[in-house]
Amino acid sequence: MLFIPLLLLAIALYICGQRTYSLLIFFFFSFYGFQIIPDELFETGLGFSKSTDFALVYIFVLFVYGCFAYHDYIPLNRMTYLIAVYLAAILVIIGVNKFVYGIGWGDILKTSRNYFFVLAYYPLRRVEKEEVDRLLKILLYIVLFQSLLFAIQAFTGKAILAGEEDKSGGDLIYRFYNSPRMLYFFIFYTLFVQPLGKKYSTFAGIVLIITSFLPMHRSLIIMVILTLSFGYMLNVGNLKRFIRYLPYALLVAIPLCFILFAQVGSRTISDLQMLREGNFAEIEDSDEIENFEMDSESTFTFRIAHFMERYLYSKTNVMYEFFGLGLMTDDSPYTYNNFNFVIGLPDENGGIYQLDTPDIAWSNFVARYGYVGTVAYLVFYIGLAWFFFVNRKDKLSLSLLLYMLLVLGTSLTSETLYQVGRNVFVLMLFDFIIDKKRNEENNSSNLLV
Repeated sequence: MLFIPLLLLAIALYICGQRTYSLLIFFFFSFYGFQIIPDELFETGLGFSKSTDFALVYIFVLFVYGCFAYHDYIPLNRMTYLIAVYLAAILVIIGVNKFVYGIGWGDILKTSRNYFFVLAYYPLRRVEKEEVDRLLKILLYIVLFQSLLFAIQAFTGKAILAGEEDKSGGDLIYRFYNSPRMLYFFIFYTLFVQPLGKKYSTFAGIVLIITSFLPMHRSLIIMVILTLSFGYMLNVGNLKRFIRYLPYALLVAIPLCFILFAQVGSRTISDLQMLREGNFAEIEDSDEIENFEMDSESTFTFRIAHFMERYLYSKTNVMYEFFGLGLMTDDSPYTYNNFNFVIGLPDENGGIYQLDTPDIAWSNFVARYGYVGTVAYLVFYIGLAWFFFVNRKDKLSLSLLLYMLLVLGTSLTSETLYQVGRNVFVLMLFDFIIDKKRNEENNSSNLLV
């Protein structure tokens, strides 16, 4: 009950026009209390189990309010069409789960509610640019403060930010896996949009990049470097300068490619061959499954094995293949009665989590979406990324493009791509790019006249 009054205040502030502070509270809920508030404090007796549930109530209430308060609340634009494609697929999947699989509404609601986060676009698009600019500066300061706390974690081994899942010790740095959830977007926004001016934005951007390296995830480090390099090449502005900088880019890219390939050694390749052939019985009967479980945070083979086991199982049933394995919770009777996967993270009962995983987005797509949902989500995601690429001369558009590419590039080692709520910056800033493009076109037309 602690945060119900804060939720009501956020809704009231939005309706009264104080939208910077309303959205600040919304982002507080969307990003897990900025990882300062312990997760268990968000649990209530009213069905709220995590902070994002408060964000979803905020979205639904203001979506309904907007439908009555504004005559043009749902514009017929690219975003609406892409959202419609995605939500249509989700509704079909929900129907299949209820009327074909026989899964209860309670389980369906628990597992699918975050998919409707895309509706945040409609209340967010009503906020003025000046309010959003002010909000983003506040959020940037929050991320910098989170980065300081995360660095203290890394060098002391003492967990400070909420969501700390595990740590492994080292001679100098402890590896934590609860880095600031807004970090990736603000790396690109800070360096390319430069909201604090060139000097301070560059310093802040370097701090954020260093923070992204502290967990020592090799794939993340590589993707941060590659996307930043790609962004600066796109930001060069003309072909001659691009060709001039190309040798430097290759000097960075070629060693990174060797490092990437070196991560997949001969043992990993042989493991992947076994997994491709579906020989999970060999894994279950050997010590390999123990190695997977013990080293799941860093083993690429584990992630691919997790995906392949569920993907190959889904191909045994055409409904599973097209509509996913089901929208039930991992601890439901349906899950226990229908699935017995051997590769996964250990649960509190001594078994393994059968469906959800934080280690690879594509396993979650197989389990929850199937072909229908996965294709619809990729149409939504890539459709927006392409829009930002076309408008990449706009620094804000470029920042969003790079953010989306980073998330896509780390989808084999993280579930971030699957987390629909992580698109909140894309949803909030999309209209500003459209408006700026429209204004530039109108100005060009007036000059011609």
